[in-house]
Amino acid sequence: MYIHSITSLIAPILTPISLLEKKYSWGERNHKIFSRFHKMQSASLFAHQALPDLIFNLLKKLRAESDPNLFRQIRYISWAHSLHAASPFDRMDGQSMVFETFFGDQQIEFFSATQASCASGLVGLKYLQAKIHAAQQNNASVCGVLITGEKCFHRTVQYVDQNGYFGEAFCATLVGMTPHPHSLHLHALHIQQLGVYGTRMRETDRESENAYDHAFLPVMSETIQKALDAAGRKPEELSAVLPYHISPVTFDRLADRSGFSRDIVFRHNLYTLGHCFCSDAFLNIKSLLACGDNSVRAQCILALASGVVGTFGAMVLESNNEDIP
Repeated sequence: MYIHSITSLIAPILTPISLLEKKYSWGERNHKIFSRFHKMQSASLFAHQALPDLIFNLLKKLRAESDPNLFRQIRYISWAHSLHAASPFDRMDGQSMVFETFFGDQQIEFFSATQASCASGLVGLKYLQAKIHAAQQNNASVCGVLITGEKCFHRTVQYVDQNGYFGEAFCATLVGMTPHPHSLHLHALHIQQLGVYGTRMRETDRESENAYDHAFLPVMSETIQKALDAAGRKPEELSAVLPYHISPVTFDRLADRSGFSRDIVFRHNLYTLGHCFCSDAFLNIKSLLACGDNSVRAQCILALASGVVGTFGAMVLESNNEDIP
């Protein structure tokens, strides 16, 4: 599968960490951890805009930025949610009408991916891959769109003690099975789920939290290795590693365990946007390709995602102009 383009919606003015500290009253200890240890600076927050309005604005940008021929081929839209039932299509009558009106006569199938927390974006991407591949078997040239991003609608989900805080930034990722100029080739996508942690969204305890913390690095390292194996790549061949925006130190530890350099961890958004639920990987892909170094397009990129209920995901992306007919 190929990622043709990524449209993003980020707050034009970021909220500085000093205001976040006042808003959440997270205490001096957490402030020192976030500001000094993690070097966090700000978050993307849309304080006065509701989720349906933000999604509609994202879609308008998608239409304006997309190749018209590819836009007309959209047949599948996956909306990935970190939080269960955080505005799925079938629960919002007004939202369904917005989508139908926006896409006009196009016959589009909508679905939500919610059960993998902040790794749901990769789950939604994998489902789109299966749907588009099946359509291609019937000689249909179709595309799909993955929507990611949510509202920080309640303080209990707005920051993670000692690890990071959440932001609101949205992506619409246009994908298809046929190469297109400047597309990224999805060479491998590997997802692992540990069912033992599946209840963490509704109940947990200190013993369970400690067990998850101890399992995290080895399981994520294994996920990375399996994605690289599937792509036929080695850690030293990576040109960039795209993190999600929780605990920057974690990615130094993953680098040491997995065999890639700490220097290739892409930190452009890591300290400034907050953890934007399922959007982090796609925000970072877009930012990486916009950095002005065109040579990165022909190199090997690893993007990561993790969900609090025990889902771990890694994908390997490359660009190869030889794919273009």
